[in-house]
Amino acid sequence: MFASVRVPVQVPGASSDSILNRGKKMISEISAVMGTLNGAKDLLQSIIGLRDSAAVQAKVVEFNNLIMDAQQRVFAAQEERTALIQKVGELEKKIASLEHWETEKQRYELKKVGFGDRIVVYSLKPGMEGGEPPHSICANCYQKGEKSPLQEEERGGGVYLYCPHCKTNLLSQGFGPVAGR
Repeated sequence: MFASVRVPVQVPGASSDSILNRGKKMISEISAVMGTLNGAKDLLQSIIGLRDSAAVQAKVVEFNNLIMDAQQRVFAAQEERTALIQKVGELEKKIASLEHWETEKQRYELKKVGFGDRIVVYSLKPGMEGGEPPHSICANCYQKGEKSPLQEEERGGGVYLYCPHCKTNLLSQGFGPVAGR
């Protein structure tokens, strides 16, 4: 019935380079943790070989410091991972919203309406109603990726088209409903 249109979407602040760099940083942090843990293992092996209690105590302190450093690095890597997961989720929502708008805007066509065809609106195409009554939406909002149906208001002997979203007022000279023209 309708052809699916895939439009490449560029989301600000979502370059694949920035995500890759953050991933590389996390891998670097994990490598640093592994290096710290290897150092702790070597230190434990040297503790086992010691007989002097003062030397053992000094090595235990050194070992504890290495373990605390490894824990801090693990926590930092986990925080970075959580931030990346959250960012990916936000970007997926933004992409879905943009893709939905791409599909939605295909249902409308640019029309000139009103006295002398001086007003430009986007009207629902015939056959694209999908259960909605015939209507027109604000051209300003349409250009911003928003759908805002125009409302007719009678004032001072004229009929105005009013956008409740961006507050645009258009004098249509009282020619009746705008939709379907």
